[in-house]
Parts: sequence; C-alpha cells; structure tokens
Amino acid sequence: MKEIYPIVKDIYYKKGSTSFYVRKAVRAFIFKDNKLCLIHINGKDKFGLRDHYETPGGGVEDDENLELALQREISEETGFVVKNITEIGKISIEYNLINRIDEENFFYCEYDSEHEKALLDYEKELFKELSWFTIDEAIYMYTHMKTINCGTMIHERDLNALLYLINYVKPELKMN
Repeated sequence: MKEIYPIVKDIYYKKGSTSFYVRKAVRAFIFKDNKLCLIHINGKDKFGLRDHYETPGGGVEDDENLELALQREISEETGFVVKNITEIGKISIEYNLINRIDEENFFYCEYDSEHEKALLDYEKELFKELSWFTIDEAIYMYTHMKTINCGTMIHERDLNALLYLINYVKPELKMN
C-alpha cells in the first residue's frame, strides 16, 4: 500500500528500546449519509489519560489479509457491516512506550448495516461512543481539540489520512 505521510513520531514518551516491533494494522473511514464515524476514546490506560477521537481499526492477525482484518475490526468496534471498500494508503505511527511501530493501512468504506459490537474489556472502558462528523467538522475537531500524549499523535495520523482521502482518493467527498 502506498505510503501517504512520513511516520508520526512519538515525542511524548521516552524510548524504552532502540528496537521496535512492527505491527500491521488497518483503519477505516466509515461514511453514512455524508458523515464520518469516529470513536470517542476517553479514560486512562498505559498511555495515561486519553480524550480524543480515532478511526475504528486495529491489528492484522496472522491468518488475515488487510480487507478481512478491516471487516473484523469494524465489526468488533462499531458493530457495522461495510461495503464499497477503497484503499487509501499507509501511515506509520511510532509508540515509544510499547516499542512498536504500527503500519496503519487506511480504507474508505460505506456503512451497510449493523449488529452487536464485540469489544474487548479494555475497549469497553475506553470506547465511550461512536460519533458522526461532516468532513469539515472532523477536520476542525482534529485541528482544534486539545489532546495530550498519544491522542495528539492519533489525531495527526487520522487527519493526514483524511486529507489524503478527500484530496486524492475521493475528492467528491469535499462537495457533499
């Protein structure tokens, strides 16, 4: 998948090691009625206090291709079934605290239907709600919401993938 942005560098946590594990991951911009679904993350975990929005997604398991992982992650975190999946590109993000670099493969998709979510225990604590934003609202939120720690890195990652999506992959989204 095409690299669309330089690596998001972790300037918030001290490096614990000089070697990093690289994890393949997927992220989704899910659209319904010209609005984008994001997850509001709020709480405390090993990264400290968190209060930010992010795209649904997560790690690719050994037996999965990117699209299967995307559909599984979306289903688990949102309860959505999606259609019209389109590749956007890849952005890597560095996490010093856990000695990991996530190669985040972004996709555009459209909401199709819904069922019960299957959140993990830690996700039940952090995932507060699904929120729907217009493109302009999402860009404003990503650029103006005060965030700290990994939330700031996540907003940088998602904002740059969103800008790439609306400028190069699906410019017609700017018209809606």
